[in-house]
Amino acid sequence: MKTPLLDYKDALELSLALVAHTPQTQEIPLGEAMGRILAKSVRALDPLPKATNSAMDGFGLRLEDVGKPLEITHTLYAGQSAEGINISCGTCVKIMTGALVPEGVEIIVPFEEMDFYHKSQAQAPAKEFKPGANIRFVGEDIQRDELIAHAGERIHAGTIALLASQGITHVLVFKRLHIAIFSSGDEVIPLGTPAQAHQVYDSNAPMLVALLKSYGYDAVHVGKLGDDLRCQQEAMQTWGDYDVVVSSAGVSAGDKDYFQDALLQQGATIHYHGVHLKPGKPIMLASFPHSPRPTFVFGMPGNPVSCMLTCLVLVLPMLEKLAGSKEKLETLRVPLSEPLFFKGQRLHLVLGRIAQGAFTPYRHNRYGSGAIDALGACNALALIPPGVLEVQESVDVLLLPH
Repeated sequence: MKTPLLDYKDALELSLALVAHTPQTQEIPLGEAMGRILAKSVRALDPLPKATNSAMDGFGLRLEDVGKPLEITHTLYAGQSAEGINISCGTCVKIMTGALVPEGVEIIVPFEEMDFYHKSQAQAPAKEFKPGANIRFVGEDIQRDELIAHAGERIHAGTIALLASQGITHVLVFKRLHIAIFSSGDEVIPLGTPAQAHQVYDSNAPMLVALLKSYGYDAVHVGKLGDDLRCQQEAMQTWGDYDVVVSSAGVSAGDKDYFQDALLQQGATIHYHGVHLKPGKPIMLASFPHSPRPTFVFGMPGNPVSCMLTCLVLVLPMLEKLAGSKEKLETLRVPLSEPLFFKGQRLHLVLGRIAQGAFTPYRHNRYGSGAIDALGACNALALIPPGVLEVQESVDVLLLPH
């Protein structure tokens, strides 16, 4: 049974609507949380800064004492208590970055701005200083109990630094998706085996694994589907172990493209087979009703460019929602270095490079879906909406991982 082609927007909305369950969670050490998706929002345990401190190496004094020679009563370093120290008129403190600011200090003047200073005396210039100059006040960045990390966010190095500053040692994250990558096609052979004239090296599987890992997913290449209906059916009997299966090739209309028949005969539901995309029209989404959660299956086009680009615009958004992420596909609007022309009511995916603030299409957008060289040469993907016949000025682009 042939299913009608969907518009890209409808295919994307359909796939996201199919995600009806929340991933399981686990608590892990903060040091292992890079790239994981936060399952529970985190509030600040302490204000940041935790205490009022100096933003500079310099001298702390009262505003009324600028332009006057002052007695240096204390030298303060980060990590020292300032309890009991009170700066009165005619005195100042020598203070280092991060040191707690004692009572009475209204400004801090950096060493290089002082009129003079020596062992026992210092003088700040007689000019106007704003109250609180070079002082970091308690809670000026973050207040106690303020939300500092939100559920659904992917944890990066900055998140880890922020959580560590609160003394947080463990975080609750969503469990990783189990993603299996399958190759397909009798002509495809693994790397390390000499290819004959009628054979091609498997490039899609390593590409898909690398691409998904670059986005924080733990994808594994688990094997190859032969061009045989029974062989594919047998392989599918193990797919309940995975959250998502991504198989490249076998989704077109060739004599040996058994993938759809194998899925249907094993009890899968085909949600769509064919999307108004260029390249990537044959892409397929199916699912098996496994318990406690379904297994989603993407059948990808066999041509490497089509395979990668459809993964970016259709597979990744669904993976994000399945994984518990609230991040969306984000594009940038950038100037176009040369006009682009199109035909047909479909979303056009155009590889190119962003350099000096402009997008330049790869080879003037004259390349085929098997042009693997384009994947290595480009750093951006332009998304041209259906119905647009000519683009002269600017385009929406998705930055590619490198």
